[in-house]
Amino acid sequence: MTSSASVRYPHLFSPIKLGPMTLRHRATMSGHGMHLGDGSGGVSEALRAYVVTRARGGAALLGTESAPIHDTSANAFLAVNLFDDKVVPSLARLAEEVHAAGAKVSIILWHGGHNVTFTGGRAAVSSSPIPNLNRETPRQLTLKEIKEIVKSYGAAAARCRQAGLDAVELQTATSYLLGSFLSPAMNHRRDAYGGSLDNRMRIVREALGEIRAAAGSGMAVGVRTSTSHHIPNAPVDYRLEESVEVMKRVSDEGLVDWVSILSGSRWAGHETIPAMNRPRNQLAAEGQAFKRVLKVPLIVAGRIRSPADAEAMIAQGSADVIAMARTWIAEPDWAKKIEDGRDHAIRPCMSCSQGCAGFSFKGIPGTCVINPVAGRETEIAPLAPAAKPKRVAVVGGGPGGLEAARVAALRGHRVTLYERSAHLGGQMRLAAAAPHRDEMAPALAWFVNELRELQVQIRLNTTVDVHTPPAADEVIWAVGGDPYHTAVWRLRPWLQGGIPGSESLAHGRDVLAGRREARGKVLIIDEEGGWPAISLGETLVTREGVSGVWVVTSERAWGENDLTYTRELADVTARVRKAGIVVRPESVVAKVEGRTAVLTSGEILGPFDTIVLATGVRANAAPEDAPAVGDCVAPRGIWAATHDAAVLARRI
Repeated sequence: MTSSASVRYPHLFSPIKLGPMTLRHRATMSGHGMHLGDGSGGVSEALRAYVVTRARGGAALLGTESAPIHDTSANAFLAVNLFDDKVVPSLARLAEEVHAAGAKVSIILWHGGHNVTFTGGRAAVSSSPIPNLNRETPRQLTLKEIKEIVKSYGAAAARCRQAGLDAVELQTATSYLLGSFLSPAMNHRRDAYGGSLDNRMRIVREALGEIRAAAGSGMAVGVRTSTSHHIPNAPVDYRLEESVEVMKRVSDEGLVDWVSILSGSRWAGHETIPAMNRPRNQLAAEGQAFKRVLKVPLIVAGRIRSPADAEAMIAQGSADVIAMARTWIAEPDWAKKIEDGRDHAIRPCMSCSQGCAGFSFKGIPGTCVINPVAGRETEIAPLAPAAKPKRVAVVGGGPGGLEAARVAALRGHRVTLYERSAHLGGQMRLAAAAPHRDEMAPALAWFVNELRELQVQIRLNTTVDVHTPPAADEVIWAVGGDPYHTAVWRLRPWLQGGIPGSESLAHGRDVLAGRREARGKVLIIDEEGGWPAISLGETLVTREGVSGVWVVTSERAWGENDLTYTRELADVTARVRKAGIVVRPESVVAKVEGRTAVLTSGEILGPFDTIVLATGVRANAAPEDAPAVGDCVAPRGIWAATHDAAVLARRI
């Protein structure tokens, strides 16, 4: 029987051969570091559950996260260490379960190079002593050490073969060890591994030779590279022309069964993990450049979200196989839903990088703000029908309330959701309406469509008093938080009433929601940081009647605390500068006097026509000891709200 997916997406849902391995279709899960190792170098229960869930959801090839091949790269406590024989049993169990789900499994052979921190107890190693962005300087590898590391790639591949993996992929992308050798900017060597392109790619050739020999005839071998490192202002860089040439050579020499591309380096993380303001199908043009010269299939990643996106990449000759990381994190059943004709039910990734990259860059297990079960499959119980269906009331229609209502309805409860405003979405809806944040809107629409299909009763413009809850067997409170001066207390906990003189000022969320107005020359007093303040500024600068926007922020760079972890700071800073928003960093307002703001230094700013506060929210009241989720428990953001809801709604 011909599936609806194969008719609508004929290129995406056709099989393809990668060396000795045949994929049932061309949608794969790309490796994204989720920090789900077991703490001793093996595959944890959490990582296995995370990967197998996506195998069951239809991914053809599961590319697990980058794994160290040598102990000089072992600085991550939750990594899967391929340099130790002890990894084999847990890898073998992973392979067995992925195969049982009908998919193939690969792993990325990785060495972090100069990005490995010395705090692990030893100096990092690299092609040359180029400091990383944390100002840590590595030691230049000797020729003897290069030979040792090359051999370790082969030994790691042999362990993967012993464990029954279908493939391995050599990581040469970004500014990791092999990327540093390839880069004319990072590689300052004057021996056989530096200078000419032949010399700079020598270690890649040698590593692939060892891997190919260890893999034998039954395991496929791929290579991953950056299309460009995008080092800012660099007169020399590893750019598209060299990248294409290197991949052509290793392909022509029979060293690889496929080439996989992404973009960027640690100097340009916003290219490697592109934010929601970046175009979809990020590497469509670059993919065509590789396809013109390669003799092996090309796998492409980079902001590919929908089945239409993926189909277009293949149909236009930009890729042979589509790799997606964040897309599969958000929706583990991505391919299965397409094959079942349920494209509309795909939970859309927002490219926000808050739970996935944001968490893992903090050194904690990654997850997803719209799919809080991701990475927590062993902690959050699988959905199961309720033993006794109940009447469930959910009070509040923000992301926490939406997820609570969805999960409760999926379990068979009869759910009514009450929202005090005319729209669902809460603060998520405000964020989605801000410039450059519109990809949050499909996620919100997905929630609403899910509730509609599950026949959840939605009561808008309905305020529920905490003293007279709705008639129901269970009431879940998701009433969120309202604007307040909570963030002021971070630096000045004694200011119980907030910044002196600010009592009558508008709060940013009220301005975004249209409840208060901002006109003329506007000052934002930001002590909250992150996206609430950024979205406020970027919205105001586009509004009619606003002649200019100034910001006083306590952060070193506006939005730094949140945007550094999501790799968006460079993009946002450039955007803010281009928009003409004037930012005064590392400054704190002591008091407001009329139309002016007085800094703690004594400097007076102004006059301004409007002064707006970005000073956080406080939890709204819910009945004491009642089941509650999200900001009304404590203001923490979208992931906490959806996570609270996912857990609580499984228990009622």
